[in-house]
Amino acid sequence: MNSNPYIQTIISNYFDYLPFKVAIMDKDHVIVAVNKKFKQTYGNNWERSKCHDFCKSSKIPCLRCQIQKVFQTGAIEIVQDSSLDNEGKMNFDVVIFSPIFDINGEVEFVQEISIPQKEVHHWENDFNVLFENSPNFITILDRDLNIVRANRRMVSTFGNMRGKKCYEIYKRKKQICNNCSALDAFRDGTTHSASQVGFTSTGEKTYYVMTAAPLSFDEDGNVTKVMEIGIDITEINKLQEQLNFIHDFYGDLIEKSSEAIIAIDKKGKLQIFNSAAEKLLGWQSRRKPGIAQARKFLPQQFFEDISQEETNIEFVKTTISDLNDQEIPVHLKIFDIREKNDTMGRVAIMSDLRPIIEVEQSKQRAKEIAFKEKFSLLSNDTISILKELKNFMADFSEKVSSQMDFGFQKKWNDFYDKSSEHIQLMNIFVKYSQCYFPKMSLIELNEFVESQFIRYRNLFAHSGLKMELSLSSKAPVINVDKESLHEIIYVVMLHYLSYIQTSCQKVTFRSFYDNNDIVFVIEVKCLNFDIPDFSEGLVYKIIEMIKLTNDFKVNIESLEHEQLLKISFIFK
Repeated sequence: MNSNPYIQTIISNYFDYLPFKVAIMDKDHVIVAVNKKFKQTYGNNWERSKCHDFCKSSKIPCLRCQIQKVFQTGAIEIVQDSSLDNEGKMNFDVVIFSPIFDINGEVEFVQEISIPQKEVHHWENDFNVLFENSPNFITILDRDLNIVRANRRMVSTFGNMRGKKCYEIYKRKKQICNNCSALDAFRDGTTHSASQVGFTSTGEKTYYVMTAAPLSFDEDGNVTKVMEIGIDITEINKLQEQLNFIHDFYGDLIEKSSEAIIAIDKKGKLQIFNSAAEKLLGWQSRRKPGIAQARKFLPQQFFEDISQEETNIEFVKTTISDLNDQEIPVHLKIFDIREKNDTMGRVAIMSDLRPIIEVEQSKQRAKEIAFKEKFSLLSNDTISILKELKNFMADFSEKVSSQMDFGFQKKWNDFYDKSSEHIQLMNIFVKYSQCYFPKMSLIELNEFVESQFIRYRNLFAHSGLKMELSLSSKAPVINVDKESLHEIIYVVMLHYLSYIQTSCQKVTFRSFYDNNDIVFVIEVKCLNFDIPDFSEGLVYKIIEMIKLTNDFKVNIESLEHEQLLKISFIFK
């Protein structure tokens, strides 16, 4: 080396004022000297720093670093690389690695000259910007599937790639993937795509679509490098898995439901026919029935044209025919499935009422036995009635011998009325004591109550009694024996007939909803605080028998502070 100080000064100035970034590194990648341009770009705290730590903020050598190769071969190497300056901006350079020999001809240092790519080829700079900042996974592979270059998203997701092959990074495997699109691209020189599942540097499963395209060719036209671009579809795949889970969950729920579920789409095609429906209707085939067959066992309303108006129909108790034309009692609900303003289809849900009816029949047989046992308890009431009749007859006998005056006529009329009332009560009592079987049917309560109101308003037309009617704004429907309901109202009104005519101010017939219950109330407004008892006697026992036969509730309240008696009939 020339020891002339003047020559040394010239060399130093030449090195320091080169318009490119220049750094000299030893075998351990430690920076031993830099020029002014390097300091302006990366800062002054370079001493005793390793180049990859200072320029890349990385603890390991860069993927494209050629320092060790130059130390081994003594030859110049040229690569394209990127780095971060002291302001955090990305620099894209053409990097020249050249050896510096000692007096023995051995490589003692490596000089790294970084020339901005934009000063070489503008298109390369644009490519590198796109390459590094793409949100997709991008790698460049050689023919041995070594990763030659990888972008920032790739490194941040899969970790260090130095000296690794693509399948080692993506799949954590030691062998080539079965459906490798890169091999196909090397083989035929065209683009190939395939769905893949890999693992990130933290071990999390990731899903992506990998596309491999030829990047460079040799003189013979063979592909020498391939670019792989992976589109991350992990979140989409997770959403699909969630949708599949929900679909399977509700599908299994429908299939294992104890209720028969049948559904059609907006075009009228049968889509759902679960196991409970097959069992209920006696369906044996593995295929779902067609619409023509479904029309045999579902009501016509189910097959009406699906329109924008929502359908919601419920039959508390109706009958359908199975495939053998046998009638089956069911509880049937029909409703539309809607998404915003669009109707997607229609569903019918049917519950088999045969087990419930069988239980009700068993309960009815038990009630019959109970009624027979209670019959003997009513003997005292029967004796009392007969005694009263005997007294009336005695009074009548005394009057026969005298002239028929007005007093006699009144006595006779009272006798006739009371005798008629008692006879009717006894007839009703005997009817239910002999195990009356109700004929249940759906009736519109408001219409029924209004007809009864008119009947009793006419009965009390010539008295001073006021009668009022208050009906629910809705149209409640109850399942009851209509004859029994007539008779229980008659028994109540008959019990109060004399009292109502003499001591009552007003009677109100009222219907309304109380949560899920339907209620019919007879309210008796009294003139004084002498509210009659209603907790024992023949009438009370008849009411008990009628309510048990029909399975509804009767609630009797005496509200003395309001001078009001309320007899409520409560239906589910």
